[in-house]
Amino acid sequence: MYSDFNVKIIILLFFLSLATFISHRIGLMDTAYPVLIKTQDTRRVLIQSKDVDSKLIKSEGISFQCELVKMGSYDYCGVGISLGEESIRNGLDLSHFKRFSLEIDYKAPINDAKLKVTFRNFNEYYSNADDIVSLKFNSIAYNPNLHKSPVEIPFEALKVDNWWVEQYKIGFNHSQVDLSNVSYIEILTDSMDVVGNYKIVIKSVVLYGELISESNLLKLMLIIWLIIVICLITIQRNKLKLMSMTDTLTCLYNRQGIRNWTTRKILTLTKQQHLYMFYLDLDDFKKVNDSYGHQVGDQLLTEFSNHIQNFLDSTVSITYAFARLSGDEFALVILGLKPQQLNSFAADLLSVLDIPILLEEHETRVRVSLGISELEEEVKTFENLLARADSAMYYAKKDGKNRYKIFNESVSQDLYFRKQTAEKIKNAIIQDDFHLNFMPIFDATSLEMVSVEVLLRTNLNTLKGIGPDIFIPIAEEYNLIKNIDLWVIEATFKQITKEIEFLIESPLIFCINISAAELHNPFFAEQLKELLTLYKIDPSWIELELTETSLVDTDEMSIATLKSVHALGINLTLDDFGTGYTAFSQLINYPVDNLKIDKSFIDNLDSLDDTQATMVKAIISIANSYQLKTIGEGVEEPEQYSFLVEHGCNMIQGYLFAKPMPWDDLKTLILDPNAKTTRQLSLTNSVK
Repeated sequence: MYSDFNVKIIILLFFLSLATFISHRIGLMDTAYPVLIKTQDTRRVLIQSKDVDSKLIKSEGISFQCELVKMGSYDYCGVGISLGEESIRNGLDLSHFKRFSLEIDYKAPINDAKLKVTFRNFNEYYSNADDIVSLKFNSIAYNPNLHKSPVEIPFEALKVDNWWVEQYKIGFNHSQVDLSNVSYIEILTDSMDVVGNYKIVIKSVVLYGELISESNLLKLMLIIWLIIVICLITIQRNKLKLMSMTDTLTCLYNRQGIRNWTTRKILTLTKQQHLYMFYLDLDDFKKVNDSYGHQVGDQLLTEFSNHIQNFLDSTVSITYAFARLSGDEFALVILGLKPQQLNSFAADLLSVLDIPILLEEHETRVRVSLGISELEEEVKTFENLLARADSAMYYAKKDGKNRYKIFNESVSQDLYFRKQTAEKIKNAIIQDDFHLNFMPIFDATSLEMVSVEVLLRTNLNTLKGIGPDIFIPIAEEYNLIKNIDLWVIEATFKQITKEIEFLIESPLIFCINISAAELHNPFFAEQLKELLTLYKIDPSWIELELTETSLVDTDEMSIATLKSVHALGINLTLDDFGTGYTAFSQLINYPVDNLKIDKSFIDNLDSLDDTQATMVKAIISIANSYQLKTIGEGVEEPEQYSFLVEHGCNMIQGYLFAKPMPWDDLKTLILDPNAKTTRQLSLTNSVK
């Protein structure tokens, strides 16, 4: 848009330049100086030799008659028209005039009589104010009766009188035509060779010039071009600089803009001033996008920005910069806030959003998780401030959302722990220090082992005491989870390939947990297909588990990924079902084959409150109606098993029958001919 403006300016300038040049060429920039009109209030002096009688005749212009009484050595008669002020030192600069025209009637006793027109120039180098003859004679002689009136004469035709050059011993440099300070214009008879009457009527004397010479005009146009181009480049540069620091949707600063602003403030900060960074993240913003569309989502971000800015503008004694970092994440830097005001300011900031925002026909309340950090001795850069505020925001969201958290020592220690753990996970992946355990899953009726859940474990001392419930969320936070997913999948495939002969005799389905990140990985299905081909794995032997909560943020890409995986022949299980927000009616949208009932429901089956039992029965019933199989997870008591079997649960998993174990132990269990009998006896003994 702005480049179009530049092009329009350049095109307009080009045509203006062309029009200006043509106007100059055709004379529209010519100037005229009518001498007789301009000098009618100045002196006009008759000039004559001693044997000539002359007199002025009243008429338009200047008319005078000269009578030569007797011949002398050199006789002349004419008029001098003063161009300057009282002093002959102050004439007019005629150097910018190119030509002059004369309309003069001249009657003389002879036919070839000429008139001499002289422009008398004063110059301190060769002129003397007390000697009128010392003014340079720039002259031309012509016969008015031989030319059609008016006659136009170029100033280039003027010559300096030789007699004057010789008389005043003028050097070469000053013997050229000079019109820079013309005091008089003299119009005289060139010679009076015959006694008699000479009549001269000067009707007009007009000087023609240009407002500006062609060469100077071109120079001026070039300068104007340079100035305009420089201005356009400067404006464009400033515009681009502003654009590079501004968020196009909200017109707030972007990351670069608030970084520059904060860095400048840090450099000029005094010890008495406090600078705070606020990191704001909208809670559940994706739900708005998914429910109402991205256009409404953009409107929400804009209205949210306006609400915050209005609040900030109404807060006295603070200087601030507000920026949209990306998506639904914002940063706010405050200068001038006192430490004792911090908590109340943060609370007020959150309360501003209690006012509902109207989006088209929908009214919604925005909730944010807010992290706060302060500029300190050891934190003196924008990046460090932002990282601390981001970490504090993470804990605010973790603690329940719609609240603020100030970065403190406990946050710092936990952040350090998470970073260290992430580094250990990364090294464990690189050095292949993870291993797999397998937890059996049994047919609920026959108690035959039908599948195993693949679990990630490590014996590293560096990760000792840090279970999957801790390191998996950290892996997700530090973008390591996809590496872990692929490692587990490939390690499982390797194990299957290694034990292929055994598994042909004793078929098992391997249930592998995948993270929600894979739902937004456009390459996941293709990577899975390549591994299946590489290790020659039958897809029907593989089942992928994903948690119900991972479907909260599903979109078209997520469902497309699930369908692509399912199309490979791999079954899908929805883990921890009942803990998320998936409506039963939404199950038809997901290509899942099994529902795994969350352990929290199983644990409370014997509770006096029958809510959990009702929920389990509902899940089994709905699964049956959708032709999905159910798995009871975390079964530790015979009563739990009995309840699930009674109400039609298909499969059982839990410590009642088996704990997670290495492959060799699992293989031994499968080969044990008494294993199934042992499981049945354990149930019988428990009942007794």
